[in-house]
Amino acid sequence: MNWKAIVAVGQVVGGTATREYARRMSTRTILTFATALAFTGAEPASAQQLLRLPNIFGDDMVLQRDQPLHFWGRAKPGENVRVRIATRDLTVRADAEGKWSMELKALPASSQAKSLSVESAGERVEFDGIVLGDVWLLGGQSNMEDVLESIYHGDVEVASANFPNIRLMTIPTAASPTPLEDIDRINEFNAWTGQHEAKGSWAQCTPRSVRRFSAIGYVFGRRLHMVSGVPIGLIDASVGGTTVEGWVSRDKLATIPGCAGLIAEWDEDITAYDPVASLAARVKNWERDTKRRAERDEKPNPKPTKPDLDPAYNRSNPGASYNAMIAPISGFRIKGALFNQGYNNALGNARTALYA
Repeated sequence: MNWKAIVAVGQVVGGTATREYARRMSTRTILTFATALAFTGAEPASAQQLLRLPNIFGDDMVLQRDQPLHFWGRAKPGENVRVRIATRDLTVRADAEGKWSMELKALPASSQAKSLSVESAGERVEFDGIVLGDVWLLGGQSNMEDVLESIYHGDVEVASANFPNIRLMTIPTAASPTPLEDIDRINEFNAWTGQHEAKGSWAQCTPRSVRRFSAIGYVFGRRLHMVSGVPIGLIDASVGGTTVEGWVSRDKLATIPGCAGLIAEWDEDITAYDPVASLAARVKNWERDTKRRAERDEKPNPKPTKPDLDPAYNRSNPGASYNAMIAPISGFRIKGALFNQGYNNALGNARTALYA
């Protein structure tokens, strides 16, 4: 990811919340929902269309100005793929696996909406409403994730948030032991609020779309937009309760002195994980708790039916949050990153020296 700047923001202890903004599906995209599922590894009912791009691309997105425009995706193996946007027009050939990637010459900042057209072997994908400006990745844990409507005078901020050239994208929460190829485009259930939140699509900044978006990210982006006058894209990839090592690739962690023991500790837990034994232990604990509750004439909790989470898919497993939420978008050009993290690396035996 072509990061030109990283802005560190001081950690403020607070609760965890997640965002919600209205999703607008790509109305002129010939890419079907079935093929979108195919790109993320799910089995579609029909896989007729082979041409597709990752879900980080879509209607109303912001592309990074003054940097080469990087596009990639899948097509029929060996076929030419033509990409056109504004005055840029380039063709490359998909490899034997159907993967393709290209860079077009940079474009300057522009608030005039543009269309992106991708064609290959008689198939076509289009995205509309695209502007050129500065794209910022928002990372970290709960204080970056906390939403605009929950902050001091948040109601005023939400009501005044009519900025059509600020565009918002929230990455769905996920973790993986291996790097993923794409993000989902889903309505994700937020257990903290009991709401389903649309994630994985770009949206123009309106009171409705911004109210469940990162408060720090929005205020930062709004100020940049008002000062610079150029479109601003904000990609929120923060998750409350994570540790910083979850957001760093294993390859990068391996180059940092002191990380070997941390990785070995997690790998030992991953190897030892037994879902059958885990569920049995949970049921045993439930039985003891139920007995105590009966003695106090209290209602028992529901009996566990699932084991504890496989530690390989824990969001703080070194590299796991990176693999699922950063690696799939790492080819998308950005201006820089705004990162607010640290609290979970300061608790107990949480490797504060390694974090520093």
